[in-house]
Amino acid sequence: MIRQGMLCLHCSDKECKDRGTDAEPIEIECVACNGTGCDECKDGVYRVDGCPNQYCSGLAQFVELVDLFDEGLPPVAGGALDQSASFIEASRRFKIEEQRAKAERK
Repeated sequence: MIRQGMLCLHCSDKECKDRGTDAEPIEIECVACNGTGCDECKDGVYRVDGCPNQYCSGLAQFVELVDLFDEGLPPVAGGALDQSASFIEASRRFKIEEQRAKAERK
């Protein structure tokens, strides 16, 4: 959602202005169950009660690697994400969700 421009539109490097709170959390539909509820989420959504960029920071390297993979530069043995089968599956799922987010914006 951050890459799709739906979060952090008004934020700067110094200040988060799209911060979720306990009273008004940012809710993102769970991709594992499509919002029906499962062991991965609570009631079909993930709640972000803080800065969305900080919440998603663990995915930053993965997203960069997916972009490089799409350009024909896969991770190499001994380098980042040496588990090629899991990386390819995760990359495929990420791209599907990215396309879904783009479609929902239209």
